[in-house]
Amino acid sequence: MTTQEGNSQPYKYLTLQNNRSANYTYQAYLNYSRKFGDHSVTGLFVAEGRKSTNDFFNARRNNFALSIDEMNLGSSNKLDYDNGGASGTASELGYVYRVGYSYKDKYMLEASGRYDGHYAFGPDSRWGYFPAFSAAWRVSEENFMKAYSNINSLKLRGSWGKSGNLPYILNTNVTPNVMQLAAFQYMAGYDLRGNAYAFGNSALVQGSSVPREANPNITWEISTKMDVGFDLTMWSGLLDVSFDYFHEDRSGMLLVPQVTLPVEYGLALAQENKGKMSNNGIELNVGTRKKLNNGMVLAITGNFSFSRNKMIQVFETAAQKNNPNRTLTGQPYGTPYGYKSLGLFTTAEDKNGDGIIDAANDGYKIIQFGVLHPGDVKYADLSGPNGTPDGLIDSNDETRIGYPVYPEITFGLTPELSWKNFDVTLFFQGSAHSSFDTNNFMTIPFFNNGSNTSYQYFDNRWTVDNQSAKYPRSTPAPYANDTKASDFWMANTSFLRLKTATIGYTVPKMITERLHIASVRVYFTGQNLLTFSKIKYIDPEVGYTNRDTAYPVMKTTTFGLDVTF
Repeated sequence: MTTQEGNSQPYKYLTLQNNRSANYTYQAYLNYSRKFGDHSVTGLFVAEGRKSTNDFFNARRNNFALSIDEMNLGSSNKLDYDNGGASGTASELGYVYRVGYSYKDKYMLEASGRYDGHYAFGPDSRWGYFPAFSAAWRVSEENFMKAYSNINSLKLRGSWGKSGNLPYILNTNVTPNVMQLAAFQYMAGYDLRGNAYAFGNSALVQGSSVPREANPNITWEISTKMDVGFDLTMWSGLLDVSFDYFHEDRSGMLLVPQVTLPVEYGLALAQENKGKMSNNGIELNVGTRKKLNNGMVLAITGNFSFSRNKMIQVFETAAQKNNPNRTLTGQPYGTPYGYKSLGLFTTAEDKNGDGIIDAANDGYKIIQFGVLHPGDVKYADLSGPNGTPDGLIDSNDETRIGYPVYPEITFGLTPELSWKNFDVTLFFQGSAHSSFDTNNFMTIPFFNNGSNTSYQYFDNRWTVDNQSAKYPRSTPAPYANDTKASDFWMANTSFLRLKTATIGYTVPKMITERLHIASVRVYFTGQNLLTFSKIKYIDPEVGYTNRDTAYPVMKTTTFGLDVTF
């Protein structure tokens, strides 16, 4: 039972809700394994089906005279009644196979594949076949390699295959934002609206509208991948190396056509499987381990990856494609675009001191957005329609203003040391070539109708006495000129972090045996102890999906005792 407070007369109401959901998975599989002398063959077949159902029902009644949680004891006035409910179902079906062949454990071949059907697509487009093949050669097992005794193991390998991706979109209606499956786009859906129409003297009736065109041909996004690499171990583990080069061609990417439609058209265009993208990269893992004469063991493992993609085919307007600063073709997916900033206007540029930067009094002849004042962002006039500065900041002046939010480079380092009963393990991780748009509640004053204010902004905003400030002047509401997408708001989110650090001590066995205990270990573990980054006030790994609820990364420390009896 809850009491409704507010400007109206308080009253008691009761709400009941029933939620049900069920997920079913059906799986059958068949394994095969057989050796014929130096030959071995393996096989696997799996059939898997999934089905999920869900429904909910809620009811509410207002104006209870007694505080008793029974729905029938509320008001009998139908205007005090309310209820709602919905249901859904989803199903998937897939078949998987894998066949492997090996000769003397030196030459290995494998073929695999999936045949999947998914409810997100229409009946004529929901099935996809995704095959894959791989091969490996253990060179170190060959007779001619016996002369190279320092090489313990060497394997060459390669693979090729296809995979299918489902249509996901970023749901900005929840906080934090999440990627959500965009199913049923092949159907013409509609929204219902209450009290939409009146016919004659009758009461208002419910109406409906179609928000988006249907695309009956929408189907799987296909990713074709190739990988070649090697694994090498030398000097009895003193050197371990694993290297991969990969290439990916992605086709059928879901994109919205960049077409300007008259408002009379009445609905948005559907996504289409028209995007194409290529991706290339490397992955490298290197490790070493050495035991010294005094019993100390030293080990260090590092990893590095670099990946860069570019859009081969993408929807864009003719004005975008013909402008080398604005075209999406040939650029990484998710590259941010906006204006190039030239800092903030200062009071020195306001020559007559009237608080306005204009052509008549100050000689500034470039038109930006609204009335300009000292403390506003100044933008570069890069190009007009004919390729030369035109004194007007508009869409023709947009350019690339940073890296995508997902880093091109990631790396890690894990040094370890153990000596006698002590052990130390550190784990460093980091990334580079990534950017983040800080133009949100953390840097804009009175963002979201004044419900949020930013310490980051107010500590370093432009004032007459702080001409070299990081952020623009303060205004009662977000100012159009200062909130445009530009490199002024882009932050480099490269970072290096001591992710974990563990220091431990194991009590000598001669002591634990006297206590009839198998082992005792005392340890200290810290997480996120150090972070080196140009962006200080939030976690540089936050990404766009969580930026409206971003906080600094949390540091944690743990002291522990492990006892085994």
